[in-house]
Amino acid sequence: MTTAEQDDYPGLGAASYALALLFVAYIFSFVDRQILSLLVGPIREDFGISDFEFSLLQGAAFAILYTFAGLPLGRMADRYSRRLIISGSVLFWSVMTVACGLSRSYGQMFVARMGVGVGEAGLSPAAYSLILDSFRPQHAGYAMSFYKLGVKIGAGLALVIGGVLYDFYAGMGTLVLPWVGEIAAWQATIITVGAPGVLLALLLLTVREPTRKALAANADGSTSTQLPVATVASFMWQRKRVYVSLFLGSSMMAMAGYGNAAWYPEFLFRNYGLSKSEAGTSYGTIVITAGSLGVLFGAWIANQFSRRGHQDAYVRTIFLTSILTIVPSVAAPLAGNAQWTLLLLWPAEFLSASYIGVLAIAMVVITPNQMRGQITAVYIFVTNMLGLAVGASVLAAFTDFVYQDDSLLHYSIASINGLFYPIAAFLFFYCMPAYRHAEREAGQWTLATDKPVNAP
Repeated sequence: MTTAEQDDYPGLGAASYALALLFVAYIFSFVDRQILSLLVGPIREDFGISDFEFSLLQGAAFAILYTFAGLPLGRMADRYSRRLIISGSVLFWSVMTVACGLSRSYGQMFVARMGVGVGEAGLSPAAYSLILDSFRPQHAGYAMSFYKLGVKIGAGLALVIGGVLYDFYAGMGTLVLPWVGEIAAWQATIITVGAPGVLLALLLLTVREPTRKALAANADGSTSTQLPVATVASFMWQRKRVYVSLFLGSSMMAMAGYGNAAWYPEFLFRNYGLSKSEAGTSYGTIVITAGSLGVLFGAWIANQFSRRGHQDAYVRTIFLTSILTIVPSVAAPLAGNAQWTLLLLWPAEFLSASYIGVLAIAMVVITPNQMRGQITAVYIFVTNMLGLAVGASVLAAFTDFVYQDDSLLHYSIASINGLFYPIAAFLFFYCMPAYRHAEREAGQWTLATDKPVNAP
């Protein structure tokens, strides 16, 4: 990094302000996408749908456009104002979340959920790039992990707040909104969590747009922020062992993680008889506490490996924790009572969450600035097509088509955890040699002679 680049970072206060707003935006995004997991019963009843049909609302309806829209939005994040892209995205998905709450049919909610996906697609590609250009390298890993805490805090708050809101509205009797008419308690819950995003979108306009750093050079030594798609594709293809392993490994983690998040509250309600608020509070509290600590633990472990000279510190961390996740994640749903299930869930959630921040920073530090939004979008495309669109539905398919009994939901949860976490561990192990090479070449990219020498 040049001296000019080192001197061109925003002040720590301005960078921290931007990070705080991005963190809140990420929390809101997960609250809005995960709130349905606590409302399975009432939505199924009102729309007359099965577990599998509901899983399409949770996963495919959101993920299909979320993943496809991320590709052009990621390219825009590499060329235009990231601040404006993020603000507009938050505004759009918040309005569409409210539209989900106003839906009167399965089809209407399916379309509205697609809209939520389009809006949320614009956040992370731009946010990753903005964070890396706002914080100096020695702070970037912790900044990214802090941002990624929003995954667990948002998912947990969706359950805790959602359960409280649902019980509150259910206890009020008939609910009537002006110009809308009568709405159900689940509709009021979704509207309540979606509306605050409009204010957040306005606050995000106050974030400073940092200059772009870590640019790959052309053959003549010049740099450009507008690279052809073919150049980006060529860069990724020449490092396919790194990127494909990271993308597919994180997809396996996401398939298990999203499947658990989508169905654990219903499992606690259906199999153990907990109320909506009890299930949401119990599971949500574990997601917030264990999940958040796990994200920070992953960053700490990676830092320890890095200090010991491991150039694959990030991927080594994910490999280790994905192996350790297998036993508690399979054992928890099979424990036989709520107390033991929740006890085993704590280490399962702690370990499974540790990859989230580490993987994000692992990917962007080996990627030139001009490509970070686009490659992040490809990462989101792959992981969410599998994680969101398939993960929740695979679990539901186990229940509906393999075990063929709604009361055997715990077997479905154990099955996907026992399947996807070992596959993820293998992929990260396979990635490690190639990642070490990518780490050595980081910051020394020349696009015209891009093919690395003796790449594994």
